[in-house]
Amino acid sequence: MLGGKTMRQDQSPHYHVNEAHRAGFLRHIHWSAQPDATLFDTGSLPVIAMRHYRTHSAGTVEVIADAPETEDWDALLVNRSGSGAFGIDFCGRHYHHMLHRDLCCFLPAGADSRMQFNGQAGSFALYFKPGVIAALLEAEGKDADALVPIVGKHMPRVAHLLGLIETELRRPSLGSRLLIDGLLRAIAGLLVSHDAIAAPEPCERIYLSPPKLKRVIEFIEANLHEGIGLDDLAQAAGLSANHFLRVFKLATGETPYHFLRARRLERARQLLADNTLPLAELALECGFANQAHFTAAFSRELGISPGRYRRQISA
Repeated sequence: MLGGKTMRQDQSPHYHVNEAHRAGFLRHIHWSAQPDATLFDTGSLPVIAMRHYRTHSAGTVEVIADAPETEDWDALLVNRSGSGAFGIDFCGRHYHHMLHRDLCCFLPAGADSRMQFNGQAGSFALYFKPGVIAALLEAEGKDADALVPIVGKHMPRVAHLLGLIETELRRPSLGSRLLIDGLLRAIAGLLVSHDAIAAPEPCERIYLSPPKLKRVIEFIEANLHEGIGLDDLAQAAGLSANHFLRVFKLATGETPYHFLRARRLERARQLLADNTLPLAELALECGFANQAHFTAAFSRELGISPGRYRRQISA
């Protein structure tokens, strides 16, 4: 079933009450003033939709979205009404625009954002469940890695398609699900079109969100004793290997190879404090092929052999 429910003025702006079972991630969207909005019942559709009409406050309002690590939803927003200044902090940068109809923002999952705008402005937002846009693009033979953040761009075609989705959600029919599926596919295609990528002052497309970086590091720490490949790390981040290779170095300042080697050597230093653990066994525990490989890597990095290092810290 599709439909909508209006949020009353006395309901929490963090959405703890309304549709919390279906849209728990909205608890992480915080308003400086009470919103007047409708959260639609999207049934089994892979999106959550919200129509924001205004806030119960004059002047500028602020909306902060913190990205919980377990809820990587992509957000697509379009301005429907209102004017004045629009500011957004995203990917560590600040963007400033003037509000106008059909101004769109696409904010990929896993990144915090902060927006400031006129409290009387209205918008429509779609939140895509994890992996949905990538699946839509792959079904059309398009590269999901081409997705970029869009921070304030006039996109009338995307806005028109979002309007059709809103209309179907307000007045659902037997064919609504099929129609909306097609509209979502068309929107995904526009988000990776050359037109969309040429946004003014584009946010850096190549970045690794803190939650994804945390997952990668946790995977490394849990599997140091194993042979870890680039594909393993990319899978932990939910990215293609080529994309991951680029974003990881930008996020950490190191290639995955050098980062992994540093973690193996740090683990070795910790284990060398245990005099009872043979060096050959320690080498395998830290993911080195054998003792000779471990000794060479350790000596090259620290300028001292593992055996001598152990004797020094035990003295």
